[in-house]
Order: sequence, then C-alpha cells, then structure tokens
Amino acid sequence: MSLVAHQLALQTSTRTLVDSLDLALEPGEVLGILGANGAGKSTLLNVLAGLAIPASGRVTLDGHALATMPPLTRAQHIGLLPQGDEGGFFGSVADFVALGHFPFGGPAPDLAPHLASWELTDLARRPLDTLSGGERQRARLAQLAVQAPRIALLDEPLTHLDPAHQAKLLAWARGEADARHSVVLTLHDPNWAACHCDRLLFLYGDGRWQLDTPAELLTPDALEALYGPGTAALWQQGGRGEPV
Repeated sequence: MSLVAHQLALQTSTRTLVDSLDLALEPGEVLGILGANGAGKSTLLNVLAGLAIPASGRVTLDGHALATMPPLTRAQHIGLLPQGDEGGFFGSVADFVALGHFPFGGPAPDLAPHLASWELTDLARRPLDTLSGGERQRARLAQLAVQAPRIALLDEPLTHLDPAHQAKLLAWARGEADARHSVVLTLHDPNWAACHCDRLLFLYGDGRWQLDTPAELLTPDALEALYGPGTAALWQQGGRGEPV
C-alpha cells in the first residue's frame, strides 16, 4: 500500500511551513520527521491522514485521491496517533482500546493480547481519565494496534513514556515495518532516529525540507541548522557515523 504526497504546500496565516514536498512512503520502512516546534510536523501528519487540506498539492493512497475517500475507508488503512490527549472520554481503558476497531464495524476483536502487550491488563476496567500520562499513552498505542493500519502515523509517540516503553514503541515500529507496513514518527531525539528510522525528513518551518537517510542527514552542522545553535550536543557519533 502506497501513500504519496505530490507537491504539497503547508501554510499558516503568516508563513509557508513546507513547500513543494514530494514524499512516497515505502512499505516496510520507518520514516522519522524531525524539526523544531512549529515547523509543521503535526500539520503534515494530519494532511497525510486526510484530516487536513494542504494549501496546494495532493495525497494519494494507491493512486486514489485521499481527499475523496470516506473517512471510515481511510481509517481502515491509515492510523493516526495524534499529539493531543483524548479529553472527554469517560469510559474504561478497555472501552477506549476497543475504539480502534470502529472503522471496521461489528464487535471488537479479543483485546487481551493488545492490553497485555502494552501492560494494561490490570488497568482494563479503570476509567481512562484516572491513568497517568504514560499509561494513557500506552492505551492509545494499544488502540492503534487494534486498528492495525497498514500505514501508521505517530505524532511524538514517545511523549510521557519511560525509557523502557520508549524502546518498546520503537521496537513495535520496526516490527510493523518488517511486516511490510509503513510507519511515520515525529521525533526530537536524533539518536533514536539514527537507530530506528530508515529515512528522515527534516522540516525547517520556512518551506525548506530535506529527505534522506540518517547517515546523510544526521551531522552536527545539520542539527544546528535544524534546531539552532548549541543543539549539536544532542548528537554524538562514533568513528563510522554510528551513535555512541
């Protein structure tokens, strides 16, 4: 399944965030998107999910215009983990996780494996709004797993997770890619990006962008151009360009 952006332009009322972006998500890859706050990462994910309209350009799914697809049809193929919280949901953790099956209709599948995978079994009957931020994030990831999209778009998925669950999330992303699905992550840590992403997209927030492998893009000079002076310290390389 191929999701392709054709000459996308993303704009706010005062500036162009991204200009003339061509991007084809490859089955079996993990793509990382890096950029400073406000550079357009979340906006791009919403456009790729069909939830926002670009200033110009288009997105296609297997050659079909994403904008013309019914929302439930899109949701059967594309899953979005947004950055925002699920405020206003007063049901249990299990109820929330089961919503991942909503695009397909009918009763939800067995939730037990998904709850267990994200260590939510003992929390299944708890009201979602009583959980910690990290526990809620794991519930959102379990919901996405129930949806089982071929294309997963995750906006800062490491937020609130402790290091063990961050590593688990990134291992899950690699497992999805190994199953010939496509995974897109917005990240801020270049070391995680180097270890777990096949390609990176740098967004500069002024229309410019770069798309290449971690080996090509992750350099101290490039990170300072992306994030600002002093940020090269976020990235350390070994003698062969590997993180240390």
